[in-house]
Amino acid sequence: MAFYTFCIVAYHFIVKLLSPFNKKARLFSNGRIGILQHIDSKLKGDSSPKIWVHCASLGEFEQGRPVIEKLKTTFPNKKIVLTFFSPSGYELRKDYEFADYVFYLPADTKSNAKKFLQIINPELAIFVKYEFWLNYLNVLHSNKIPTLLISGIFREDQHFFKWYGGIFKRTLFYYEHLFLQNQESKKLLNEIGLTKCSFVGDSRFERVVEIARNPENFLSIQQFSENNIVIVAGSTYAEDEKYLVQSFISLKQKYTNLKLIIAPHNIENININQLVSIIESASTKLNYLKFSDKRANNNADILIIDNIGMLSSIYQYGKLAYIGGGFGSGIHNILEAITYGIPVVFGPNYKKFNEALACVQIGISFSFVEQKVLNEILEELITNDSKREQIKVECKNYISSNLGSVDKILKHIQNALTN
Repeated sequence: MAFYTFCIVAYHFIVKLLSPFNKKARLFSNGRIGILQHIDSKLKGDSSPKIWVHCASLGEFEQGRPVIEKLKTTFPNKKIVLTFFSPSGYELRKDYEFADYVFYLPADTKSNAKKFLQIINPELAIFVKYEFWLNYLNVLHSNKIPTLLISGIFREDQHFFKWYGGIFKRTLFYYEHLFLQNQESKKLLNEIGLTKCSFVGDSRFERVVEIARNPENFLSIQQFSENNIVIVAGSTYAEDEKYLVQSFISLKQKYTNLKLIIAPHNIENININQLVSIIESASTKLNYLKFSDKRANNNADILIIDNIGMLSSIYQYGKLAYIGGGFGSGIHNILEAITYGIPVVFGPNYKKFNEALACVQIGISFSFVEQKVLNEILEELITNDSKREQIKVECKNYISSNLGSVDKILKHIQNALTN
């Protein structure tokens, strides 16, 4: 445990060293200066019962969000304390209306965990998906505070199931219950003797359905998309963008009303400029426009979304979607696109993601590893109207069959808080 804590402290120290040169590192480090004193001052005098919810970043927050909002309506007298590990979650959701308090999570040392939990004094703690902070879990366990994991997902190659993972495996038993995304995770946990777990599915399904019912409308994007075949590419990186631009050039020669919307994962100037460079260096001249330009965009071929918080609504304008990350550590959220009934395409690194595996299996998502294959997939989806209609039906069935996890989690929480 001492070595684990040393690694945590070392990580925070390294991030601090990088902070003058990296915006995200700066937000991460500066946001934790005097964090426990800040939390203490904010909660001073508030004796209301509290539920602590922790998310790593924005993606995990979207999984926890439906549960948080149900908690707030079910238990209006209880305060929600929401914490984030990453700036990309905290900076976007620090004013989230359904949380009474939003903070960065103090570094996971034993002393920080003790002080933090002493200040907020939660009657329930909820961690989302991949969050296994050992010191926090130990102190929660010692203080007999019920702790849940929601939208959990486990793989055989994780350290919990290795010979050297004893300390991590032990802390899994500190959870009062683990709500899992798939049956494979339940099987893995049962094999190590952990039985307080259940398969309920992914809480993101409720969230994406809610977004798709009431998407935000953008007049300029609507004008750009009107009477055109639009590919919406979300959360892309440079590798994705190179493939996309090449495919777009090839297909644009045949289908003149084809347009492309690209929403990069990172919208800092260096990344937007890199995307612009890819477009400008293409063998065929392409007209592009940035969303922030606020100019008429009817003649543009490509629209670059250099703003945040829009992507989940932009998928409504697409005939099909491309999801980035498949040539890096893994693809991003495909459910936001699937819920609009459109097919999804991504690179080869998707096998860690349960929903992607399922969607490929039922034929509503498609993966590629080379340019020629991407061109063929996109052309088939652009030209085959009947296939897209069938995919629309299958998307609806897939989403519908995966709803209900939030109600199952809330039922358990209600029993835990009323007994």
